[in-house]
Amino acid sequence: MAQGASQDQTEAYLKRTRYTTFSSLPPGCSGELVSLFTSDGAEIRAMLYTPPRPSRTVVTFSHPRVDVHRHFQILDFLEAGYAVFAHNSRWLNNDVATTHEHLLFDVAAALRYLRTDRGFEHVVLLGTSGGGSLYAFYQAQAATPPNGRLRDLPWGDPLDLAAEDMPQADGIILSAAHTGQGKLLQRIIDPSVVDENDPMAADPCLDMYDPANGFRERPEESRYSEEFLQSYRAAQLARVRRLDALALARIEEQRTFRAMLADPALQRAGVRSQIEVGRRAAGTRYMVVYRTTANPAYLDLRLEPSDRVQGGIWSLQPEIDNFGEWGLARLVTPRAWLSTWSGTTSRASLVDNAADLHLPTLVITGTADRDIYPSDSEAVHAAVPHPDKSLVMLTGADHYLLPSGPKGAGKDTRAESREHTRKWMLERFPV
Repeated sequence: MAQGASQDQTEAYLKRTRYTTFSSLPPGCSGELVSLFTSDGAEIRAMLYTPPRPSRTVVTFSHPRVDVHRHFQILDFLEAGYAVFAHNSRWLNNDVATTHEHLLFDVAAALRYLRTDRGFEHVVLLGTSGGGSLYAFYQAQAATPPNGRLRDLPWGDPLDLAAEDMPQADGIILSAAHTGQGKLLQRIIDPSVVDENDPMAADPCLDMYDPANGFRERPEESRYSEEFLQSYRAAQLARVRRLDALALARIEEQRTFRAMLADPALQRAGVRSQIEVGRRAAGTRYMVVYRTTANPAYLDLRLEPSDRVQGGIWSLQPEIDNFGEWGLARLVTPRAWLSTWSGTTSRASLVDNAADLHLPTLVITGTADRDIYPSDSEAVHAAVPHPDKSLVMLTGADHYLLPSGPKGAGKDTRAESREHTRKWMLERFPV
């Protein structure tokens, strides 16, 4: 296996790590399809699962793009007697245009429905992976007095959160939650890219997959020097900032044409000019962000010590997959880049928003996760100011809370997760 995992092994790994794991409900439980409209006009769809006996507490699931309707942890709560509300976002399965500020309206609509229409006394947010940073962003804004909430978007357009009814949650569970899509991307983006229009061009001095810089074929571990890593991280930040500038320039170009639409001179210029300006005002120049599977910690396990094996969440052979057609943030609008994927401009930073989580908080993570490391979860836990906070490290569990690596052998890590979350819930929230 010196060349890495085979295609069959990669497909088998991806298949077993899917979140969707059930096709039927426990006896006596039921599911109801719910359609909601947000205050800004978007439609979101959800499933409300209820146990045999009415519950006063509901656990919610969401994610910026992933379908959570059949998330594996839903059954855990139903079997414990809790109701579950799994609400998908307006950008289900397609985050090309995802802006996190607008996702807050999705979450607000869900909580208003649960509090007002369904009468639940307690609402507990459960955010897995990117759902954790989304929910923390929401709760931080909901807990802020309306006149202190965000008033603009990362590119300067106005945002009216002050007028939004944002019910607060009573508790939050952050399960295998990364530190935010922008923060995650900043440490996995390839800084050796020298031309954003050429997916193959590279600066060899910044290529983590070049043997001259410490790369080794498996099963040998790669070894990167501290000098290389410092240059690498600085170059990653520099690339993110270049992409920020590109996004802002494209938005400003569109603004220019939108302003021209209101110029009386355009009305005198003739139909052809009006159509041309209208097209440019309406059009979006998408950004293609190549090579976003390049974290040195994927191959040098001395970095971010944990129980993981080599590779990333989505890749067992990152030296190949980094150049593949699929990858995080591969195709985005300029606004989605600035709101969701930029490590410098996105407001959905879990550590930053954790500082405003004034409610019972459970942070639970696997020590064999290939992209979210123990230091990440420790930083999130440390940032939470509420005295009732807990940190659970599941030894040998990967990002999907499945056993992985030597320390996961023979373990039922999902059962361990279930025991911890049930105990935490039952001690705080009545069924």
